[in-house]
Formats: sequence, structure tokens, C-alpha cells
Amino acid sequence: MRIISANLQHGTPAEGEISPGDNWLDLARLFAAYRPDAICLQEVDFYQARSGFQDQTRALATALKEVTGQDWQHRFLSFFAGQVALGVRLPVTLTSRALANQHPLFSANRPLLGGFGVGILTPHPVRRWVSAKLGAAPPRIRIPGPDPRTWKFYGGQTRSLLGAEIVTARGRFLLGNTHLELGVTTAKRQLIQSWEGLSLLAGKATPLLVGDMNLREDVTRALYPYLTFASSPTFPASKPRFQIDQLFAPPTCRVLDIDTIQMPISDHRALFVDILSQP
Repeated sequence: MRIISANLQHGTPAEGEISPGDNWLDLARLFAAYRPDAICLQEVDFYQARSGFQDQTRALATALKEVTGQDWQHRFLSFFAGQVALGVRLPVTLTSRALANQHPLFSANRPLLGGFGVGILTPHPVRRWVSAKLGAAPPRIRIPGPDPRTWKFYGGQTRSLLGAEIVTARGRFLLGNTHLELGVTTAKRQLIQSWEGLSLLAGKATPLLVGDMNLREDVTRALYPYLTFASSPTFPASKPRFQIDQLFAPPTCRVLDIDTIQMPISDHRALFVDILSQP
């Protein structure tokens, strides 16, 4: 199975790019060249003001159809409902009239409740979609020194897993896609929860887990030394040093190829993995 995992950073232009333009066709051409069986997206916007109220998963699916001539099944799973502005999630209890008075973009013909999360796209039949909540890290503060201006507060953000059982010529796969928390302790717990949940649900399908794990390679390998593992430096996009975008598969699987894809958007490069499930 040929898989692309891409953290889109909600469509933010890559470093050095002046204007975002219409990047979906460019992205579709880049991805289509790898002939993927599935594309897993992280940090995807759904009707957010900051990204022009687009359904970004659908926008990429539309561009892929134009490029490949195939229909792409797709689904988005939001970590939360609401708008994000300046990195802050706006309360969803605000009425559309109250928001419209403050922000003209929130007019009656635009959706109030947006989302932010993960998505999966595939040109193959999907037997079922699954999802699971992974919880959030507790709020925490980092104090590097006595100056309060250097202190950083981190609020725990709810994370989830989206899965699709995909039927390909090379077999059936239960592909899970997620984006784990920044805190190492929470991310490790979420990784274990994700892999064990997928394995239990897989049945006769081969479980595969991909995404932005926010964990170093040595940490994840220590958790699951017996699993087939695939990764490559993808972050930061300009000079990749960290292998936080990763794939996990049963030990019966063999990695045939790994590559990274420099995108016109995001602070990540996309990870490409071609993996073979052996009987």
C-alpha cells in the first residue's frame, strides 16, 4: 500500500513562499505522482475564517479528481468544533450575530462552527470508517527563567484518530491517521491507545497507523520495537532534522520505499511510504 502522510499546517504557505495562491492543484499534482492508495492529512481546517472558510479535505479531493480523473473518497474528523483566531479557540457559544458585529467575515451565509483536525482520502473502496477520541494533555506551563515574559502556557488540546478500512489490489488495510499531543507523556499514551485500538478493530484487515506523532524515533521504537516502522526527516520543511511523521505496521509488513515531499504549504514535508503486507 502506498501512503502519503502530510501535516498541512492549515494551508500556511511554506517558508519562502510569498503568496499561498491556489495550492490545492499543485499539491494534488505532487501527490498524484506517487500514485498513492491513501493520503492522510493532519492540521486540516474545516470552514475556518483564517483559511477562507474552506473544507480543505474536500478541496484536495476535488483537485485530485481533476489531476487523476478518479473520484476520491474522503472524510474529515475534527478535534473540536469552533473557530481559531490568533491561536485561540473562540467559544462556540457566541451567537453568529455577536460574531458578525465584531468580524464581518462571520456573516449569515458563512458557517459559524468550523473545525480543525485530520482527514483521509483514497481512490479505493472504503468498507467502513472508524474514529476514536484520544483525550488531551493537562494544561501546563514552561518556565525557562525568572522573566515572566519568557513563560509559555500550553492548554491541552483534544486529539482523535480517524480510520478507514480500504480495499486495494494488495489487500485490505485498516488505516488510522492521527496527530498526537506535544507533551511526550500524553503522546506516548495516545500512541498506545491508537495502535491497540486499531489492532483490535482490524479483524482480517492489516492495521496501519500513520500521522504526526510529535515523538522522536527512539521513543516510538522503544515503545514498539517489534513493529515495522517507517519514517524520514520531515520537520522543519526547509531543513528537515526530526522524524516525527511516522508509520507503524505489523511485523509481517515490509517497507519497500520511503521518500519525503516538499510542499508549497506547511512547515512539514510530507512522508511517503510504500509498504507490503506479507502473509
